[in-house]
Amino acid sequence: MSSPQRSPEIDFKAVFESAPGLILVLTPELRVAVASEAYLRAIRRPREAIVGRALAEIFPDDPEEPGGAWGRNLRASLDRVNQTRQADAMEVQRYDLRRPEDGTLDERHWSAVNAPVFDAAGKIAYIVHHVEDVTVAQRRERALQRANEELRAASEKLATSQAALYQAQKMEAVGQLTGGVAHDFNNLLTVIIGNVDLLESEAGRDQQMLKLIATIRRSAERGARLTTQLLAFSRRQTLRPEACNLNSLIIDLDVLIKRALGEAIEVRTSFNPGLWPVNVDAAQFEASILNLVVNARDAMPEGGNFTIETHNTTLDAEAARLADVRPGQFVMLSFSDTGAGMTPEVLERAFEPFYTTKEVGKGSGLGLSQLYGFVRQSGGHATIESAPGRGTTVRIYLPVAMRQPAPAQPAAKPATKLRGSETVLVVEDDPDVLDVAVATLGDLGYRILVAHDGIEALHILARDEPIDLLFTDVVMPHGVSGIQLARQARKLRQDIKVLLTSGYTVHTVSPEYGAEREFPIIGKPYRQAELAEQVRRALGRAPQAGG
Repeated sequence: MSSPQRSPEIDFKAVFESAPGLILVLTPELRVAVASEAYLRAIRRPREAIVGRALAEIFPDDPEEPGGAWGRNLRASLDRVNQTRQADAMEVQRYDLRRPEDGTLDERHWSAVNAPVFDAAGKIAYIVHHVEDVTVAQRRERALQRANEELRAASEKLATSQAALYQAQKMEAVGQLTGGVAHDFNNLLTVIIGNVDLLESEAGRDQQMLKLIATIRRSAERGARLTTQLLAFSRRQTLRPEACNLNSLIIDLDVLIKRALGEAIEVRTSFNPGLWPVNVDAAQFEASILNLVVNARDAMPEGGNFTIETHNTTLDAEAARLADVRPGQFVMLSFSDTGAGMTPEVLERAFEPFYTTKEVGKGSGLGLSQLYGFVRQSGGHATIESAPGRGTTVRIYLPVAMRQPAPAQPAAKPATKLRGSETVLVVEDDPDVLDVAVATLGDLGYRILVAHDGIEALHILARDEPIDLLFTDVVMPHGVSGIQLARQARKLRQDIKVLLTSGYTVHTVSPEYGAEREFPIIGKPYRQAELAEQVRRALGRAPQAGG
């Protein structure tokens, strides 16, 4: 019978040194009994500086000393082991080591478990302190956190951009619809106002007839103001921008602003004295401001404060991208009231045309939409901040002009009625508008030729017949617009004069041409006196006296 094999002797020191992690063995009194080579290398100290010494000497509780917090938390964990007689796991701790070569700190992150070892009597003989260096994992986790934060920020930025894009697309779609309605309505108003002018000429001194005509005219002109606001929102109104100082424009409106707000509302102003000039249509700017004033008044029925501020500002690429404008210098105007404020639902739709929270008959819902369209057409941006009970602030950003405002010139007084005898080719596809234009110009003494579209007009222009002025609508069927017709007319007849008309603006129909500078334009609807003046101006000749 063979003898049993003896178990090999275990080299416990080799096992201890080859165990993963960093290991200390401490007495219950927290003195180091054994330290692994890995531990000594990790803390960069010789064995004699560790073994046999109290833990408080190795890791002093000194907030200025690297590792001070680690030592304090380690002693607390070891105390818990002594008290509970159970293992205690420490959370990940930061332990900074000072580099011997240059004294800089090397940031480390350690995770530790402290476990009791009992003797035969059941008393704690030793406590094993086992450390795992998780610095790399911690760095990866922090890198992942940073990546997640950057991703979250990018997602929020994308969501903001998508919301802005959706709002811009919605406003653009509503603007196109609104502009189309306004264009067609302007044609109708041209017919009404033109016929009213002709009726007025026929009425003589018939007071009853003149009273009826005046009533029709007031209604038509009210409709014309509404279409002007619609075209402003859709950015299809005719603007006459010039370099202006907005401080001066607002100061000139001071009386009107205070009168519109009433005595119960205090007006406060804060103007930048070095305000940059901007390029705007002064009349449309003033109309926009008065619309804001009326809204502020209605929001403060019990009174309050209305504050106007002006500032110079610069929009960087990111701010300009969100505002859908070009980066650069802007003048910012702020209009704040202490009124009722808006709910988020109302605020989201505040710039939309016809949207109003007022009672039926108390508002058209076009005031803020007119402001929005005017500012956007002027190359700027508008924002609203509001909350229930916290008032409303509207900010307008308008791009800086490259030139200074010109000194004011006294307005010339137009003649009462300007007449002529030249030949005018009238081109218009709407038969009712055509009839009114022909009758109006005929009443002013002009000889009239008629075409219903651009192709017919080109045939007339090719004939050997004197024509002094081409008066044409811009938007026409059959592929020949008024702008194209005007250019062809200039090729056929170098001396012919041109006057365009449209319910839109020319640059809206054909923005790449800059046609408003190339040819003069009169917007629809027009009155007889306005058409008479524009025709004489287009012909470049002195008006003839008329009655």
